[in-house]
Amino acid sequence: MEARADPGPSRARRPKARAVTRAIEAVTRVINWAPPMSPDRQSHLSHVRRMLLPHLSRPLPELIQRSLECLVEALRVRAAFVARIDDGALEMVDAVSAEGPTIEIGLRIPLDDTFAGAGEDGAPVNVRDAAKREPFRDLPMRHLLHVTSYLGVPITVADGTPYGTLAVLGKGARIFSERDVDLLLVVAGLISPRLDADGGTESTDRAGARTPVSAVRLASHEVEEPLAIIRGYADMLSHNEVPAEEMPLVARRLAMQSETVMRIADQVMLMSRLPLKLAFTVRVSLISVARASADRVRQRMDEAGVELRVQLDVQGEVWGDAALLEAALDEMLQNVFAHARSATVVQLRLRQPTADRFQLIVKDDGPGISAERLAELFGPLPSASQQPARGQGLGLYLLRRVAAAHGGRAWANSLEGKGTTFYLELPAASPDGDTARVSASAAQARA
Repeated sequence: MEARADPGPSRARRPKARAVTRAIEAVTRVINWAPPMSPDRQSHLSHVRRMLLPHLSRPLPELIQRSLECLVEALRVRAAFVARIDDGALEMVDAVSAEGPTIEIGLRIPLDDTFAGAGEDGAPVNVRDAAKREPFRDLPMRHLLHVTSYLGVPITVADGTPYGTLAVLGKGARIFSERDVDLLLVVAGLISPRLDADGGTESTDRAGARTPVSAVRLASHEVEEPLAIIRGYADMLSHNEVPAEEMPLVARRLAMQSETVMRIADQVMLMSRLPLKLAFTVRVSLISVARASADRVRQRMDEAGVELRVQLDVQGEVWGDAALLEAALDEMLQNVFAHARSATVVQLRLRQPTADRFQLIVKDDGPGISAERLAELFGPLPSASQQPARGQGLGLYLLRRVAAAHGGRAWANSLEGKGTTFYLELPAASPDGDTARVSASAAQARA
């Protein structure tokens, strides 16, 4: 049976008009508040007026920080955070903690393991005591952040596209009132016009240009083995324990492990540029991309006894970043050494399946990958409490992110015993770049 890994539309990315409507209604209720007011309402309104309204034109990271401080002070909670939905996970963009465990910026938790993922689409999530209520009791997020009471509202960007969530954590079991919910909706409404639909922000804020903490953890996990090998050989060399006749072999192995460490470092550096705001003003030749990647990997494939065949069917051009596209294709080719070591032939092909799309394809004749393994390899980055799946590295994650940034997509098909085929599909370059921009917007909405 053929296994296929092709991330489809996420329910978290579907438009949530109800969330926008609730935010507007909440803002209206705040504006229409009039005396006599309860002390609770007066307190909420005074906090918004004092801590947020004078600073709406400040840089977005500062506005988010002040918004969280406002919520912590006004609601007397132990923590508040903003998190964005990215690649099937909820990633912490910013957080303020008054007491209790600090919430790590960049922490990623699979969306289905979070309160936002367990709640009703587009509706506030208000939980008095998560330890006593299903389905929140067993959520990994509850244990990871030591959550008792929780109140969260969805955040959407200016065009109504879902962005993530704004939430507070109570100090103990607590019923959050309708006015508390309104306050969160108001704050979310003040933040949302400043956010971009691609999951980033309007400027170079901490979230948009930062490599996810989970990616750094995964990089640390990946370099452990090559660094251990390098350290071992270094100790042997320092003690003159390597026979002269074995020096060439040791040198080759040291060079190979050093290249692995450098490649992982390059991956982290490249991901620091994602999510990417491409200007789509540079035409990139996919033939040049394919040839450059093939030249880089050919020697290693020759040494491994693997025949590399290159088939370039078309003169394909796309709008985008040549360095990132080459890095993505490099990962498709390097994947052969990780998951198809018994392969004897690898084919790199450039084709045009439709008038407005190009595909870079890497096919091997290795043992193939099961459907379960493909799902793991193309799944979200592991959270802090998870161990990476065997073979799950930064390469395929980088591949998917680069594809999405260029308005394309990446996936794989595999037949056990017959080999694996990886695809990178990209929109063809249009004369003015409009087609690429439209494709990119659609891809970001699906990501």
